[in-house]
Amino acid sequence: MAHKLKTKKRESIGMQYKAISFEAKEITINSESRRISGYAAIFGNKDKAGDILIKGCFSKSIQERGPQSNANDKIIHLWMHNMNEPVGKIVTLIEDDKGLYFEADIDKIDLGDREIAQLESGTINQFSIGYSYVWDKVDYDSEKDAFIVKEVVLYEISAVSIGCNGETHYTGLKTAEEVEDKVIELHSEIENSLQGLSMKKKTEILGLFSKFKALMLIKPEEDMKNKLRSLVQDQAAGNPKKSLFHNVKFK
Repeated sequence: MAHKLKTKKRESIGMQYKAISFEAKEITINSESRRISGYAAIFGNKDKAGDILIKGCFSKSIQERGPQSNANDKIIHLWMHNMNEPVGKIVTLIEDDKGLYFEADIDKIDLGDREIAQLESGTINQFSIGYSYVWDKVDYDSEKDAFIVKEVVLYEISAVSIGCNGETHYTGLKTAEEVEDKVIELHSEIENSLQGLSMKKKTEILGLFSKFKALMLIKPEEDMKNKLRSLVQDQAAGNPKKSLFHNVKFK
C-alpha cells in the first residue's frame, strides 16, 4: 500500500483534473436566469485515475470556500480550467448521495453566452473539477485496486470539451529547443505567481507545476524520429534488431 501511495504522489504533482460526462437531461439550463446546474463529480465509482471519491471529500472545501462561506477566494466556475477566464459564480455547492451537485449563475459576457449555447446544444457535455489531494486522507484498497479519496482541496469547476489532463498542455512541441523555451517561460510564470499566496495564486501555482510535469514527460517528436532513423539504419547494416524502447525498464 505504501508503495502504491508513494507512486501516486509522484505522479500527481500539481493540480489534478477529473471530468464527468453527462447527457442533456442530466443538466438544467435556465436561459432567462442564466443558471446552470448539475453534477461535477460522482461518488463511489472507480475512475480512470484509479480513484474512488467518498462522500464528504469536498466538505472541508465547501465549508471554507464554498458559496456560503466568507472567503474572498471562493471555489469558482471557469471556462476550460483557465483561471483567466471565470465565466460564472457558483451559488450552490453540496454533496448528496450521488456526488457533488452545483448551481452556477453564468455572467452576461460572450464566453457565458457561448457556454449556455453549447451546453444546450450538447456540443459541450462535460464538467471537470480542478483539485489537489490531501494525502493523509487517501488510502489504497488492494482488493479494489483503487485509491479511496476521503478529502481533496477543490479549487474550481469548469465546463470542458474534453476532460483535461495536466500532461496534455504541450503535446504540440516538436523539438528540444521548443521544450527549452517553454521551460524558461514557465520559470518566469512561476516566479510571478509566487509574489502572492492567496488561494487564487496557489491555484495558479499548482496549475503551473502541472505544466512543468507535462514538460518533463515530453519526448520531442524529432528525437523519436532520429531514433527511428537510427533503428532503420542499424537494421539495414545488419546489426542486431533493436527496439525504440530497448532502454526502458518496467517495474
